[in-house]
Amino acid sequence: GFNAMAARANGMSVGRMLALSMGISGSLAGLAGIVQILGLAHHMTDTVAAGYGFDAIAVALLARSNPLAVLPAAFLFGALRNGASFMQLETQVSADLVSVVQAMVIIFVAAPVIVRWLFRLREEPLQELQIADRDEAVV
Repeated sequence: GFNAMAARANGMSVGRMLALSMGISGSLAGLAGIVQILGLAHHMTDTVAAGYGFDAIAVALLARSNPLAVLPAAFLFGALRNGASFMQLETQVSADLVSVVQAMVIIFVAAPVIVRWLFRLREEPLQELQIADRDEAVV
């Protein structure tokens, strides 16, 4: 989970669980790669996994690391990526437009978090000044 201290307090080995979850995740990713190569190309080519890592990072960001939200986010990015080649064939619009749309989605998802973070940085010095003023008024 998100709280290593609570896991330790309940007698769980945090390091062991972390290693186990990473091992299971890596195994599932390896199986997905095997299916990709053996099922489609039947041999390794240099374009087998073109951009999957960057798409995965974008999907995780869009889902905000929520396992249940990853599936719709992955379908959205998959539909955009798959529709890009069809769009280029039918309308002569560059497939790179999909990358721009994906970037805009990421920016709009990340913008509220960044704005909150920036304003929190500005508010901390103000709060310290207000506390100092209040302490001086009491004395």
